Amino acid sequence: MKKLLLLTALCSALTAVAQEKVPAEEVQKIARRVLEQVGEVKDAQLKITPDIEHADALKAGEAGILVLPDKKLTAEVLEKAGTEFVPVGQLYFKSVAPAKDGRVTANDKLRVVTFDDKGNSIRIPLCLLGARKRDGQLELVVFGSEKTPLAQLPLKKAEGSSGNPIELSGEKQGDDTGALTLSLVGKYKAVLLVMKQAD
Repeated sequence: MKKLLLLTALCSALTAVAQEKVPAEEVQKIARRVLEQVGEVKDAQLKITPDIEHADALKAGEAGILVLPDKKLTAEVLEKAGTEFVPVGQLYFKSVAPAKDGRVTANDKLRVVTFDDKGNSIRIPLCLLGARKRDGQLELVVFGSEKTPLAQLPLKKAEGSSGNPIELSGEKQGDDTGALTLSLVGKYKAVLLVMKQAD
């Protein structure tokens, strides 16, 4: 029954005609169900303690993106970051995934969570987010399944709301691509290119 509820929640909550924010109450329900299924992430490049209460999500057509910030993520944590990774959050995808050089990331380079329901399954990539300073510059690091990051994105200073530690916004760039903006603690922004996954 729990799996059926999860499938229903993900399919209905992360599906819409146009890009839009998922209401906070709905996001928290989805986040709880996702974490019940995922449990502790094995072989994680960094340990993240997900904050369900401050989760955020976007949906657009069949695509959806859910972010759960680390419970300890603050502006001070980012400002004090050194060359070692500090935990930022977990990023889940439905029907899209990070892209680079015009190509979507292959599933074997992603940490994929599979939800089953009577033989049917939904595969949802999970990326772990960390931050560090490299050459004196703060960057957001996106991990898939490998030790080497999928992406290293500059964290640029930007004013914004600080309602949630991480806030998502997106902009369509092509038929199958979009730019996902992650706003951190109302002070920094990074942009991750995402692309539709093959059916």
